[in-house]
Amino acid sequence: MSARGDRTRARLIEATTQVVAQVGYSRATTRAIADLAGVAEGPIYRHFPDKQQLFFAAVLERNAPIVAWLDGFPALAGTSTVRDNLCDAFGQLGQLRADLLPLELSLRADPELASGLRDMMAAGARPPAGLGPPRDGPIGLVGGYLAAEQRLGRIRTDVDPSTTAMILLALLFGLAMSPAQPDSPVDVGMIEAAIDLVLRGLEPPR
Repeated sequence: MSARGDRTRARLIEATTQVVAQVGYSRATTRAIADLAGVAEGPIYRHFPDKQQLFFAAVLERNAPIVAWLDGFPALAGTSTVRDNLCDAFGQLGQLRADLLPLELSLRADPELASGLRDMMAAGARPPAGLGPPRDGPIGLVGGYLAAEQRLGRIRTDVDPSTTAMILLALLFGLAMSPAQPDSPVDVGMIEAAIDLVLRGLEPPR
């Protein structure tokens, strides 16, 4: 793709993000996206087969840094503290969830969007982050990290990493029901409290 084509594609992605933020996926039109990007509607279809693929591309590119960070999470074992690493990971996962929720809701409500995702998966393409999770899935990533920390002796050896990962993720998605901080879609304080509770337990010190 030429440099001009790359710039046009980037403008379309940014315009899609802005239009969807204003009106939602179901009401976002290619005309509104093209107008905001400063192009005619035709160029959209030179870069994307249809509106659904434009949406999916916007989700993938907007969340690429978070997905890349999460894919590397298990390699952080042995660095910083277990608490800080888990708080960072669950902050990233919470951000990803908050960003993807509108598209997930649209997929449930819009058969055309849902069909587009199924077709993309059938063709072997990787679905957008969160709809198809990061490389190993949230449970695999968190469980892999915990298993690595376990081998290093930084967490107890009598806990199952995958089970613990499922418990932590259940806490995270439960916290999604509580109001977030005004400047963030993720309630960092609640995430930290949940991590502390799991790490310390409820039993009094002996």
